[in-house]
Amino acid sequence: MIYCPECGTAHEEGSKTCKVCGAALSQPALAKLNWDKAETDDRDYSKHPGWFKSYIVESILLTFCCCLPMGILGIVFSLQAFSAYKHKNYELAARKSDTARKVVVCGVIAGFVLFVLLYVTGAFLED
Repeated sequence: MIYCPECGTAHEEGSKTCKVCGAALSQPALAKLNWDKAETDDRDYSKHPGWFKSYIVESILLTFCCCLPMGILGIVFSLQAFSAYKHKNYELAARKSDTARKVVVCGVIAGFVLFVLLYVTGAFLED
C-alpha cells in the first residue's frame, strides 16, 4: 500500500495518481510512509497525521507572564506550525512546533534570569 501525500488515501502499489485528489504518487519515498500510529513515534509528523502540539498556550502564557517579545515570537511559530499541520505538511509543522518549544523555553529562562538579576540588584526594594 502507498498513501497520498496530500489527502492520505490508501492506494494499490504502482498507482500513479490519487483517485481522490489527483496528486502524483510516483515518488519512491511514498511507498515507505506508514500511517499506522502504533508503529511510529508520536512526534514523527512526517509519517502520520497523529498527535500534534503547537505550544500556543505556553506562548500566550509566556507573553502575559514573563517575556513579551519571546512570547510573541512563540505565538508566531505556533500558528505557523498549526497552519502547516492543517495543510498536511507534517515535516514543516514538526520543525515550526519544535522552534516554538525552543522559543518558549528560552523565554522562560530569560524571564527567570531577569527576575533574579532584578532581585539581586535590589530593584524590587522600596527606598
